[in-house]
Amino acid sequence: MRYLLLIFVFLLIPIHSYASGLKTITLAYSDVESFPFQMGNGTSVASPPGLSIDVIEQAALLLNLNIEYVRLPGKRVLNQIRAGQVDGGFIFSYNQERAKYASYPMKAQQADSSLRIATLDYSFYKLKEHPLEWDGDKLNSTGDMPVGAHGGFSVTRKLKAKQISTLEMESTGKLFEMLNKKRLAAIAIQSNIANSYIVQNRLTNIEKVAPPISTKDYYLIFSHDFARQNPDLVQSIWTVISEVRDRVIANSTPKYLANESN
Repeated sequence: MRYLLLIFVFLLIPIHSYASGLKTITLAYSDVESFPFQMGNGTSVASPPGLSIDVIEQAALLLNLNIEYVRLPGKRVLNQIRAGQVDGGFIFSYNQERAKYASYPMKAQQADSSLRIATLDYSFYKLKEHPLEWDGDKLNSTGDMPVGAHGGFSVTRKLKAKQISTLEMESTGKLFEMLNKKRLAAIAIQSNIANSYIVQNRLTNIEKVAPPISTKDYYLIFSHDFARQNPDLVQSIWTVISEVRDRVIANSTPKYLANESN
């Protein structure tokens, strides 16, 4: 009788046992800043840490998880995920080679965009009065003026590969200042950064140019071993990230713009 009672009790224990007790997982990310999603350089978590960490921390709070962060050079992050030395890492776009050793949220044999941490969308922004033609491949009507971009951001490589004259700057404020002074034909910038800056500073003379220069979704990924051992937890993390992501990014972006040097 006691044996049957024990079986009954065990059957009542929730499958998501992690929800009732604090569980620690280890996530790795790059030791190089990528504003505003990963802030600071080096092995320490910066304050504020970046939008990616803001999103993950909100999900962790709701799931009663403790996250230990490890910052490493980008290739070492992936190597440690491959070796199972960390439980997962962020933020990474999907590719088939990486998927051989890392688990992504998947749907219909493709990465599930709805479960991303972020979409990095680079676009041109110009003065409404300035003519500019962009067909997704060629940029016309820039005259003798260069295009402005954040120094070190990936979009600068794309611009230079297309032989577009580029002037790199460190701050969003300086980019928009130079654009307003008509010293730049346009700026190439992450849309979330530009849109927040435009709203915050009530700029009405600037417009976004379609189509985007590039758009990619980025994810929190897990080692295959961790995902196999914790399928419900992994799926719950991805699901909660999708539920809190947009709100966290919208609420947190202004503080990064405010802290940015002008």
